[in-house]
Amino acid sequence: MDREKIDAITGLRGLAALLVVYGHALDWFALPWKNHLSGEVGVTIFFSLSGFLMAYLYLGRQFSAINVVDYAVSRFSRIAPAYLVILLLSFLIYVNIDPNFVYGISGKNILRHIFFSGNVSVFWSITPEVEFYFLFVLAWAAGSRYLIRSDVAGLLLLALASVILLSYRDIFPGTFVGSKLHYFLFGMIAGLMRSHIHSGDQSRKLFAILHALAIATIIALTAGWLALPFSSNQAFYNSILTAVFGAFLVFSLSFPSAVGNLFFANRAMVLCGEWSFSIYLLHMPLIYLAKKVHPEPFQPFVLLPLVILVLLFSWLNFQLIERPGARLIRSVGGVFKRKFLAVFPTAASPRAMPLGGNTR
Repeated sequence: MDREKIDAITGLRGLAALLVVYGHALDWFALPWKNHLSGEVGVTIFFSLSGFLMAYLYLGRQFSAINVVDYAVSRFSRIAPAYLVILLLSFLIYVNIDPNFVYGISGKNILRHIFFSGNVSVFWSITPEVEFYFLFVLAWAAGSRYLIRSDVAGLLLLALASVILLSYRDIFPGTFVGSKLHYFLFGMIAGLMRSHIHSGDQSRKLFAILHALAIATIIALTAGWLALPFSSNQAFYNSILTAVFGAFLVFSLSFPSAVGNLFFANRAMVLCGEWSFSIYLLHMPLIYLAKKVHPEPFQPFVLLPLVILVLLFSWLNFQLIERPGARLIRSVGGVFKRKFLAVFPTAASPRAMPLGGNTR
């Protein structure tokens, strides 16, 4: 089932990336606002968005071999080109040029990172993200089996496993999907709910108020005006409250309003959302380079030129690496599907799945 593109959600992804940039800039710049959890807020939004979008885009489709291939190609083409290129460049820089480079990718850990299971710097958050992609296939299969055959065994098994993982989330390493499962689960619940609701039936005035409150909350969190009851980033990530907030934020912004469109669906934020993965991967090397050039803390006014530089390199990376790489992967995936269909012809015509509605 096709879903509409929601510009405000894309803009929210851009904001999440910029929050991570700001969170990491706090240690390098003499900034007046010192909330060291703004980066964590950005990462939780990314996790919540993943859960929301997977449920919103795919749970309305029949679980079939060809649809799973489409899903895998789409996910891999989204993250692999920029990730692998920056990973390999970091390896070359760290091993041959600068042993203090911010991304310490060496011969000892490069294989882990190539297989999306590393933990160096910002790469750590990509590991639970990719693990969730695999976990979602199980949820998709169990949900499809229930809707078509009324078989609840798969859903019950997944529910039991989720309860166990959530119960022990505070002792799992941060790179394990179990430690961040609540973000993905609440995001999925929000996406599943959204797939049943027609946006045209909702009050734009109510959502304008909700969006204004969400914007005010994010500003207050970033500025440090709203005190967070967390003693560390681990306590922040373990909280169910932050997972609920992330899911609510994504869910509410999936509905249009004048306020949401103004702040999140404008052209600048949508572009930041499209470049968000490059922003996420490139900002740390650029901050590191700036620190090498000027070891003393920068004045606040320097942050704006740095952000512009990050956006420029992210745009270049998006145009030269992400977009062409994604096209190449989708092309290879298309060839694979044609070959796959020749062997499994029934995979090409899955039955419609009675879930959700079109939000156009």
